[in-house]
Amino acid sequence: MRAAALALVVLSAGAVANGPHQVSNSGFGAYEASLTPFRDGFAVAWYDTRDGHPEIYARLLNQEGRPAGPERRLTRGTADAYEPDVAAAGDRLVVGWYERDSNGHYRALLGAWTKDQRVLWTHQLSPGGRNGKNTVVRTRGDDIFCAWLEDAPGSDPEVRAQWFDVRGETRSAPRAIAPAGRATWNLNAALDDRGRAWVAFDAKAGTRSDELFLARVDRTDTQVVRLTGDDGKASKYPDIAIRGERAAVTWFDERDGNQEVYLVVAPTGDLREGADTRARRVTDTPGESIGAYVAWNGDRVGLAWCDNTAGQHEIYFESFDGEGRPLEPPRRVTNNPTQSLIPAIRGTRGGFALVWNEFTPGPAGGHDPRGRSEIAFAFVR
Repeated sequence: MRAAALALVVLSAGAVANGPHQVSNSGFGAYEASLTPFRDGFAVAWYDTRDGHPEIYARLLNQEGRPAGPERRLTRGTADAYEPDVAAAGDRLVVGWYERDSNGHYRALLGAWTKDQRVLWTHQLSPGGRNGKNTVVRTRGDDIFCAWLEDAPGSDPEVRAQWFDVRGETRSAPRAIAPAGRATWNLNAALDDRGRAWVAFDAKAGTRSDELFLARVDRTDTQVVRLTGDDGKASKYPDIAIRGERAAVTWFDERDGNQEVYLVVAPTGDLREGADTRARRVTDTPGESIGAYVAWNGDRVGLAWCDNTAGQHEIYFESFDGEGRPLEPPRRVTNNPTQSLIPAIRGTRGGFALVWNEFTPGPAGGHDPRGRSEIAFAFVR
């Protein structure tokens, strides 16, 4: 039975400026939300199982974070479509995602849609005979940068990248920029004021465990550095945001015997080996703190993550100054019977916009298809 509203979402007093608002009306499963400022509001994309298998959906929101149009299904193939990443290019929405066919083959894709979600163009990024997934996309002016994970059967995966313009014309050939690992599950990226791309990812690549790597990519050259020490403790799921010549990098790390969130705020020139020695440990809880994402708003850094110390995952938020010093203690944002998972964050209107998914597992647990999930949105001061 389809749920009409996310009635169980309650946010802590003082935590939000306006919200939350339900974005999706799946009634089945809406997951992996991505968020971008768009026109005078926002666009949210996610993958949704309401059609009998995963497809990519999007919805426009106004500047209050409320729906400004209907949910629209972007993909209509027979393959399962997963993990969209959405960015704005003028009046166009650019989305990266990947699909898995009935034979278990993956392909990384990139496409552009009008504001009313009419498809303009699509590209398959990974060639036939190779698997591609986990596409990340960033835009600046007429430039579109995308990166994805790709491998051939029997080979180790690698991070690949390519540049396009808003018309979908290629501005560079696809190329490998760094080795990845079998447990590399996602990529994140930012574009700086010079138009260079910075791609953050984790990989077990010549290291004892997964460590953080950062690739600086322009049209013809790539420089790759390892940010975390080879300590045999997993460092996972980095995110990066850049403002001017300063960067904020977050991830979760097992160096202290538990999964905890860390943050580095530093000049981009200081993002090199050993950067983790200057990291601030943000969380210190008995539960797992994971899914950390970061954004700038002026000279303020906003950090959102989820933690299951309360018995299930809830969303937390903390803000920092431009040197990485905390401006407040961590705040619990959600407090409800459903699991609040994997936030996306963007700076806006003196605060930060968040989206995440509210999940109720099925009777057999987290992978039970009878589980239900919807996308929620809120502003955080």
